[in-house]
Amino acid sequence: MEKSALYHRPDSEMAYLYTKNDFHIRLRTKHDDVQKVELLYGDPYGMKVNEKAQGSWDYQIKEMKVIATTKTHDYWQASVSMPLRRLQYAFHVYGRDGEEAFYDDRHICSYSQAAIDNLAAFRMPYFHEIDRINPPVWVKETVWYQIFPERFANGNKANDPKGTLPWDSAEPTSTNFFGGDLQGIIEHLDYLKDLGINGLYLCPIFYAHSNHKYDTIDYLAIDPAFGDKATFKKLVDEAHARGIRVMLDAVFNHLGDTSMQWQDVIQKGKESRFADWFHIRKFPVSYEKTANNELAKNITYDVFANTPHMPKLNTANPQVQDFLLEIATYWIKQFDIDAWRLDVANEIDHHFWRRFYQATHALKPDFYVLGEVWHSAQEWLSSHEFDAAMNYPFTELISECFS
Repeated sequence: MEKSALYHRPDSEMAYLYTKNDFHIRLRTKHDDVQKVELLYGDPYGMKVNEKAQGSWDYQIKEMKVIATTKTHDYWQASVSMPLRRLQYAFHVYGRDGEEAFYDDRHICSYSQAAIDNLAAFRMPYFHEIDRINPPVWVKETVWYQIFPERFANGNKANDPKGTLPWDSAEPTSTNFFGGDLQGIIEHLDYLKDLGINGLYLCPIFYAHSNHKYDTIDYLAIDPAFGDKATFKKLVDEAHARGIRVMLDAVFNHLGDTSMQWQDVIQKGKESRFADWFHIRKFPVSYEKTANNELAKNITYDVFANTPHMPKLNTANPQVQDFLLEIATYWIKQFDIDAWRLDVANEIDHHFWRRFYQATHALKPDFYVLGEVWHSAQEWLSSHEFDAAMNYPFTELISECFS
């Protein structure tokens, strides 16, 4: 048996409270190396006494099942329920070569009674319901449809930006416009419902310079090319009337460089009241252009990627926090949105996201917060910062399987 392949991490996606009294435990082993795994589990303080009045741990045994397999590893799972809502556990692993191993929090050794007697168990000291990852029930039944508003449908030609191209007249690029707007979405809600859609995920709709709107100028304004607040209110109401939830996309990692705050920094330098809203290394702020105007070098302030047009916000600044929380709650209070999808969420501090989660859920207990994290998101989920993450690694595995 390949003992070095045995792996378990408590307080993680390998050990978590699934429902109020249902605790899931997972173990990784080398692929096709193990024929059986038994979970030894019980009350950390549960003891049985023998005839000589000697105590030993009183445990139960449950056989684990393989739930996933890769080319290199197998993943085993068991579900346990403890009446006292506390738990300790270890693993008895049966190798295909006949070897038996005992795996606890501090040892991987040969299985024996002595190993159990010297147990240093994995522990769940108490099942705290308040700590459980508990996304809204409605999300599990939601089929999301992502809409890039500028490209979906042109329902109101009167708000087309200057230079709007006729639909299908050219290849879409990062700089051209075709006039897609909120009215176009409203006109297709019945079509979306007929598809079985019950969740709309809208890419940014706020006032911005670009066609993608990830370079936000004003989070409290609908981009004029998309419509106005009355149109958006109609969209939400019409969607809700059809049983469709609405999720907005927010970019709280950075602002667009044409925003009022950044323009003030450009004009006033370190004397600007917004100077501490950003991560600025040198005044006056500057950068050197390259052949691609979207990128730059020698930037004197932090930005998203290498894009000088998206200066990064300092979310450790209480003023910035209050500003962003006002935005987050405004769209819930005024328009009854159901969810936020948070762009570049893994580049923002955890302290801010905890405040964000509390503020949004205080207004709407079944609100949904979805974070964009490109890697393991356990830290954000277990700390009640997000209800879920976009889980690109899982999506990529599916894509690779069918490509």
